[in-house]
Amino acid sequence: MTHNVQPALERYLGVPGYLLTLFILIAGLALFSYIIYRRFQLLRSANPDIRFDSLGERVFNTIIYGILQWRQPRYLWIGILHIMIFWGFVVLALRTITLYGQGIVPGFALPFMGGLLGDMYQLFKDLFEIIVLFACIAAILRRAIARPERYEFKHGKAHKFHAYLVLGLIGFLMVTDMALDGSGILLGEQTRYWLPGAQGASVILSGLDQGALKGVFLWNYWLHVLTIMVFLNYLPLGKHFHIITGIPNVFLRKLKKGSIKPPRWDVENIEDLESLGVEKFQDFTWKHILDFYTCTECGRCSDNCPANTVGRPLSPMEVTIKVRDYAYQSRPLFSFMRKVDSSDPDLPLIGNVLTPDEIWSCTTCGACEEECPVFIEYIDKMVDLRRYMVESAMIPKDFQDALLRFEKTGNPFGKPPSKRADWVKELDDVSVKILEEGDEVDVLYFVDSYASFDPQIQQIAMAIVKGLNKAGVSFGILGPNESDSAHQVRRLGEEGLFQFLVEQNMETLGAFKFKEIVTTDPHAFNTLKKDYPGNLAVKHYTEFFLPLIESGRLKPAKSLDNGDIYTYHDPCYLGRHNGIYDAPRKILASIPGIKTVEMERTRDRSFCCGGGDVNLWYDIEQEEMRMGERRVAMAHEAGATVIVTACPFCMLNFDDAIKTSGLEGKMRVVDLMELFMSTL
Repeated sequence: MTHNVQPALERYLGVPGYLLTLFILIAGLALFSYIIYRRFQLLRSANPDIRFDSLGERVFNTIIYGILQWRQPRYLWIGILHIMIFWGFVVLALRTITLYGQGIVPGFALPFMGGLLGDMYQLFKDLFEIIVLFACIAAILRRAIARPERYEFKHGKAHKFHAYLVLGLIGFLMVTDMALDGSGILLGEQTRYWLPGAQGASVILSGLDQGALKGVFLWNYWLHVLTIMVFLNYLPLGKHFHIITGIPNVFLRKLKKGSIKPPRWDVENIEDLESLGVEKFQDFTWKHILDFYTCTECGRCSDNCPANTVGRPLSPMEVTIKVRDYAYQSRPLFSFMRKVDSSDPDLPLIGNVLTPDEIWSCTTCGACEEECPVFIEYIDKMVDLRRYMVESAMIPKDFQDALLRFEKTGNPFGKPPSKRADWVKELDDVSVKILEEGDEVDVLYFVDSYASFDPQIQQIAMAIVKGLNKAGVSFGILGPNESDSAHQVRRLGEEGLFQFLVEQNMETLGAFKFKEIVTTDPHAFNTLKKDYPGNLAVKHYTEFFLPLIESGRLKPAKSLDNGDIYTYHDPCYLGRHNGIYDAPRKILASIPGIKTVEMERTRDRSFCCGGGDVNLWYDIEQEEMRMGERRVAMAHEAGATVIVTACPFCMLNFDDAIKTSGLEGKMRVVDLMELFMSTL
């Protein structure tokens, strides 16, 4: 400020301006520190977590997703508005420091902001104020007029007030700063560059005399510095806490997608735990509580959640908000804020804050986590809640029956292990080696339970072994020695049974020599790769066969130019959880004459079939339609007559959905390996 009006030198009811600024600054920061301390106490009350490994990767992720906001434009226009506001705050941070400095020391300026650099900063700051103001107005109008459905709560009251208040505060900060600069120009402050915001404000104020301009200048200064402190202290109270916690949450993100956290990071043997899973709020890990703080309530998770889409009683965003609200109410910042009807902080979450059907509705497809711009984790939380429900016998009878069959026979069908390789007998002209102790092969084909016992899925296993034979691969299967991979068992929450089945399989695998494992379905592939110890060399069959096809060892001869239109469905545990999108499409494209189309939602935005994990054995009654039917409708709308997938559970669900949708005879579903082998 080069003119003669200095807030630090003015007196207000006899109080010097610099003392008033110091009071605002110290009181505001003291209150903010107390609020953050109370929020930190909640984190400290939680269970441990391991989040400081792979620092280089974490720093890179923070730059890409935290600072550059890489995920925001997945929702293009609102994402761009958010980036405008974020970068506006980054640019305006120096201005905020300068204003408080000038309120204490007349003529204060940061040492590196003089000369050309300072002038350039003024220009950028001025431009960003216009951009941020425009973005705030656009965001307010969008919420008030367009009212996107993803902002609405189905099972509770949305926090609309928070959004309007914060956007209004941000816009007010931009207006007061432009008015501050505009009146400063008219009071004699020199500017050497075009400043559209400040000069526009000066045009509006140009009719005022010097006394009125001084009043405008001082009023806008004090309103601005007061609003900054109000804004700062309001952030930790609602959804805009993410302005503070967002970048740390990105830095601390889960790096191993598809894996499930152990019951406790600091206890290796589950028998040493008094209880399993999450019963009370403090049973979450501190990182998961940071997730609750960081939720932006943007609704992207729920907008992409297949369970929410088909009307199940699950909205990932609402799960987060309900638990966060409960935590804030049961552990308020000040004792006088505790509500009379506030829940006991030690009450179980299930039955008091969340319902069982909310938790069982989740398919662990990962769509919510893939979409979240601040990397909030849901699957581990859901599994931890299920662990508590399993231990407390709060599970449907269908689950109990399935788990009992797993425990007795090592598979969900209750079939004896001796019949695990009976499907091989139908392959008269194909040799399949059932491994015995000490045998050595290049490839261990892990068949898993559904491909071993379900007649429809057995056809996929047969196609895979035919392909292995045709390519001259040395392989074998475990046969009666194999137990279920236990992927579904762990995600259902039965950790003890999961560990038992893992120990059985690891002991079996240790009796043979092999270079790599090939699996039938993505679920077994994911759990062997992500949940089993020992860093097993595992490939899904699409990964394994693609190089054989590209090298010519397997070469399709028959054309599929038969009038059918094919579309590929990305299975959740092959795509989102493991990033395998191209290999299946390349195998499909290698077939002569094939005509393909892509559905509306593909790759990392693929729509779950609804058949994975716990939904295999339990139907949620409250749903408007099945997920499989919704996905079949997408394929039909795309003009496809054949859905191709690389997951047996997807195939089963789509086959059923085609029938219930009245499309039998018009559409069909086929596994990729079966389709490819039919062309040889």
